[in-house]
Amino acid sequence: MKKIMLVLLTLMLTLLMLVMAEKVNASESWILWKQRTEVQPNGEIETRWSVQTALTEHSMCYAMALRLAEADRKIFNGGGKLTVVRIGDKEGEGVTIFYRCFPYTLDPRKQKVD
Repeated sequence: MKKIMLVLLTLMLTLLMLVMAEKVNASESWILWKQRTEVQPNGEIETRWSVQTALTEHSMCYAMALRLAEADRKIFNGGGKLTVVRIGDKEGEGVTIFYRCFPYTLDPRKQKVD
């Protein structure tokens, strides 16, 4: 009887550790996404998402977003602040680029993200 109880307790603890490990993993895995929104010549707005990199901490992801946004500003000579790059001078024309960090479980292509 003691053996069975010990085995059951061991199995329960192992299961609990696996569940906790998955939660820790999920909370520490971040994906940096690039959201590029462009006004097409016909006036339609097209938004495309692309994965840039995966990082273990949100602060690292945000820092990378700042670096990539700054690099885009230099390349396109556009304005913007923080993790946003706006390109184009005329109203209704141009490209907007956002760098956004989401938990690895969230895919913005499948959800509406404000």
